[in-house]
Amino acid sequence: MIEISQILLSFILFSLIITVPVNIFNYKMFVNKKFFNLDIASFNLILNCNILLLMSILPISLRLYNSLFIFSYLIVFIYIYFIKNFKFNLLKNFIQFISIFFIIFFIISTNVASELNLGWDAKYFYYIKALFFIENQHLGDLNKFTYNAWHPHLGSFFWAFFWNLMPIKLEYFGRLFYVFLFCFSIFYVCHNNFKDKFVGNIIFILTILISYKYGRFSGLQEILIFSFLAILSRYFFLLKNSNNISYVLFILLGCNLIIWFKSEGIVYATILVLLLNFSNQISRKIKVCLNLFYISIIILKVIIYQYFDFAFNAQPYNLDHILNLNFSIIFYKLKFILSFFFYYSFINVFLVSGIIILFTLNFQRKIDNYTKLLNYYFIFSIMFIFGAYLFRDMEIEYAVRTTMERIIFTSSGFYVFLVVNFFKNLNKNLTNRLA
Repeated sequence: MIEISQILLSFILFSLIITVPVNIFNYKMFVNKKFFNLDIASFNLILNCNILLLMSILPISLRLYNSLFIFSYLIVFIYIYFIKNFKFNLLKNFIQFISIFFIIFFIISTNVASELNLGWDAKYFYYIKALFFIENQHLGDLNKFTYNAWHPHLGSFFWAFFWNLMPIKLEYFGRLFYVFLFCFSIFYVCHNNFKDKFVGNIIFILTILISYKYGRFSGLQEILIFSFLAILSRYFFLLKNSNNISYVLFILLGCNLIIWFKSEGIVYATILVLLLNFSNQISRKIKVCLNLFYISIIILKVIIYQYFDFAFNAQPYNLDHILNLNFSIIFYKLKFILSFFFYYSFINVFLVSGIIILFTLNFQRKIDNYTKLLNYYFIFSIMFIFGAYLFRDMEIEYAVRTTMERIIFTSSGFYVFLVVNFFKNLNKNLTNRLA
């Protein structure tokens, strides 16, 4: 019963991350009779995760700012929603709207609480890094961990931050933030705020059912990149209909997070920045600014790594292996890469559905900018997957058997909105024909 109460408390605390602080500067949403706006909620999530990233870099122990951070956000939340703009009907609509989100989160959380098995990488890398932060050590202390160079730290910091926040400090409460992030990302792409709630909820539930596996929440970091790719994919769609610079800014802030989750995050972030450069909805001046911004965050990461004396060469890639590749080696590797790629692609609903839908969209009379960007993403992501294994200095069969499913799952996050939006439009067209 105590743990169930803490799951409820964790949902409340996680919800603070999506409800403030952007709303402080956006009172118009209340004037327009909206208590909760999903776009604003996603902005809050990305902004607050970037704030947590900054906190993870500062040489300050977790204990000093952990509770202060949440307490200050709780005060702001109460002021905005219950003092400055309180309206009972809006609150009632909000609770009804978000109830299905909470129910799905609660069900998955109870499953995570009952399993408690950590994934291999989580057990030997991410969990140990989280323990460093729990013990009130900071980023520089991670060099004491022999295998620190293998993976960035941000996912472990999130794990430790919310683990330490709970009254009863059990490690899986930190991983429940992964559950919250996943559920929110799917909820966000399935709903258009308060419109078509029933259809959105049905698609949300079905999407969760076909994609949920406990292993995604066993401390592995792929779920984090997957969730942010799902959110950012909708931003690219919204750019099609709007010149709103906010979407460009938050795509870049999302990229800043992705490069700190896993080593391959920098590849996904670079692909997204390339897509922004290929977009017709963004002016040349803004493209120059966004490229400078992205280069700046990459340079900042390099400076931070150099300051803390972190190694960059832990991944199994080296120039000698790449230069010694010949036709027979490439052919031998491709046999395993292709076979496992097709197998794991066909069992990944988002990837196989996304590719089929994308294929059909390319046969339309007029291809819109969003479809073109999806084409570029497909090409770049496939090039990355094949290149990652071709140039990797590891036994190829072992490498693809142990990692291919996860890397395909990660990249499939960008197709989630495409698949969901296709079925929503299909339902709308069928409804109009029957009406």
